[in-house]
Amino acid sequence: MRGIILPVLILGLVLACTATANDELIKSAQSAAPPSISDKATIMDWDNNVLREGANGWTCLPDRKDTPGNDPWCVNKPWLNFLDALMNKKNPTYSQVGIAYMLMGDTPVSNSDPYASEPKPGDDWVEGLGPHLMILVPDPKMLENVPTHSKNGGPWIMWRDTPYAHLMVPLENYPN
Repeated sequence: MRGIILPVLILGLVLACTATANDELIKSAQSAAPPSISDKATIMDWDNNVLREGANGWTCLPDRKDTPGNDPWCVNKPWLNFLDALMNKKNPTYSQVGIAYMLMGDTPVSNSDPYASEPKPGDDWVEGLGPHLMILVPDPKMLENVPTHSKNGGPWIMWRDTPYAHLMVPLENYPN
């Protein structure tokens, strides 16, 4: 009997720790969008593991611990295609409008180079951005008359002249 109790207790402890870690990831992911979206969204970690199945077509991802700042996302299907393309350095293939929520803000990032890890001289570095939406359009020509500088006081195009161009929409004053 003793030989069974210890392994069962250890397994229970491991499962409890995993559940707690998943609960924290789910809570982080849900903070990216309004509850009307995040409460019924699929929750995934950044390794594409589903932590909770959803029912509304949205997917939320938690804060990335490998980046500064608190940057969880909630995205629709075109953004999943975009994120896969970005992470794998390939062209996205979405064909519908994409919407992403980042209500907790973002990590510092280059406005021109999706793969920059630090500011370069003359680069428009986006830092301190609070809550915002990001919008994908299948035809980048639709973005031609939108400003490209992040500190213009309103929406702008991030990563213009790359396959990853998208509209950034601050929900609070930016720059502060």
